[in-house]
Amino acid sequence: MQDRRRRPRRRRVWLWVLLVAIALLLWCRREAPLVLGTFNIQTFPHGDTDSDAVAAAIAELGADAFAVQEIRDPGKFSATLDRASALTGRRYAAVLTNSCRDNRNGRLHVGVVYDAARLELKDHRSLSKGDACPTGQAPALLASLQTSAGRALTLVSVHFDSGGAKRRFEQRKQQWRWLTSILPALREEFGDVVVAGDFNTTGYLVENHPERRFIDETVERHALQLPTGALGCSEYWQPKKAVERWEASLLDHFLGSKELSFGTPEVLGMCAALACEEQTTEPPKLRSVSDHCPVRIVLRD
Repeated sequence: MQDRRRRPRRRRVWLWVLLVAIALLLWCRREAPLVLGTFNIQTFPHGDTDSDAVAAAIAELGADAFAVQEIRDPGKFSATLDRASALTGRRYAAVLTNSCRDNRNGRLHVGVVYDAARLELKDHRSLSKGDACPTGQAPALLASLQTSAGRALTLVSVHFDSGGAKRRFEQRKQQWRWLTSILPALREEFGDVVVAGDFNTTGYLVENHPERRFIDETVERHALQLPTGALGCSEYWQPKKAVERWEASLLDHFLGSKELSFGTPEVLGMCAALACEEQTTEPPKLRSVSDHCPVRIVLRD
C-alpha cells in the first residue's frame, strides 16, 4: 500500500526535475545582451598615437559592436583591431566610409567595428556621400548586423560638426534635423536602429544651455531617448593653450527609439579614472590614445 502511494509522489518529483532541467537548458541557450560602444579615436593615427594603448582601450571597451570616428589610416586601424582581438579572444572587423567633411589632417573615416565571431554583417552603406557633406548632413555610416540566433541590429556611426561658435551650433541643429528625419525610414527598413558617435554636443553639461534645450526637445519630440545624457563627460579639452587647465565635456552619445531597452551607460578610460573632474595637468593618454573616451552601453532584448 505504501509503495503505491510513493509512486505518484516519485512521478511528481521527476516531473519537477524534468521541468527545472528544461528551464535551465533554455536559460543557458538564451543569448547574452549586446554590448555596444562608441569611440572617437583622435585622427588615428597621429604622431603621438600609441597603437598598443588604443588596442588596450578597445579591449577594455569590450563591445560586440561599436561606432568609430576620425580614422585616418584604415590599414593601421585594421592592424590595431587585430591586436585588440588577440587581447579579448574576439574577431573584430570594421566597415568604414570616407568622411564627407575635409580635415586639415587629411580625409578621415567614420565606421562600425563588430565582433565577427558573434555578429554577421548583412549590409552597410554611407548615409552622407561625396567629398563635401550636403547641407545639413554629417559623416555617417550604417551597418546592419545579425546574431547567430537571428537578432537583428543596425548601428549607425555619426560625427557632427565641432566647435562652440554660434554658426557651428546652427550646423549641428541642421544635422540633428537631418538625422531625425531619416530615422523612421531606416527603422522601417531595418528594425532596431541605434545611432552612436561624436555628436559634439558642446555645452550639454551646462544646465539650461541653448544646445542642451534644443537636443532634449528634439529627442522628446521624435519619441527618442538619449541614455548618455546623464553621463558626467566623454572628452577632455584645453580651453586656452596658455593655461594649464583641462575641462571635461560630454560629446559622445547613443540615440535610439523609446521602445529600446538600454542599460546604464558607462564611460571608460581617463574619463572614468579622473571622474570627469577638471585637471591642472594634461590627462594621461590624451595624446597617446584620444581626447575622447570610449563609452559603452548594454542593449537588452
